[in-house]
Amino acid sequence: MKTAELEGKALEYWCARALVDEREEVRFVSVEPALVVTLTHGELRKLEQRFAPASAWADAADVLERARDLRLTTGDDGYTRCRARFAGCDRTSDGEGTSPRIALIRSFVRARFGEEVDDAYPGAPHAVRDGVVIPYEAGAPLPTYAEERGRADDETGDIRSVPRP
Repeated sequence: MKTAELEGKALEYWCARALVDEREEVRFVSVEPALVVTLTHGELRKLEQRFAPASAWADAADVLERARDLRLTTGDDGYTRCRARFAGCDRTSDGEGTSPRIALIRSFVRARFGEEVDDAYPGAPHAVRDGVVIPYEAGAPLPTYAEERGRADDETGDIRSVPRP
C-alpha cells in the first residue's frame, strides 16, 4: 500500500513501527478494537498504552518531537501538506492529509519506510523486530530472541555473593 494512502488503524500501526529503530522491538499487545503498544526508543517509553496518533495530538507529539525541519501548509482545497526531515532519517519527505496531524504522520512513515508498506498487518497480538513479525497468544509469554539468552559462561548479573546457610 502506498504510504500516501494510509489511514486510520493502518496509519497508526505503521507509525508505531516507525517510532523504533529496526533492531528495537515494538509489541502490539492489542490491534483490535484499539491499538495498544509497548515500545521504547531513547527517552520514549510506551508500556501497554493505547496509541492513536491519527486522532490524538498526545500520541502524534512523539512524531512531532522528531521533526528537525518542518513545513505545514493548508491549501484552499482543505488538504494539509507536510514537508519534513526527521531525526534518524536521511531525506526530506512529503505527506498530505485532511489534517496537519495526518499529513505529519504520513510524512514520517514515508521517511522511515519509503513509498510503500505491506498492505496487511496482523490483527492479533504480535511483536516486530528486524522487520520480522512474531505472533503470540494473548496471555502467553512474550516472544524472546536467541541473541538475548544468557550463555552458560556468562557472568552478567552474578554479584558473587556468599550463599546463605
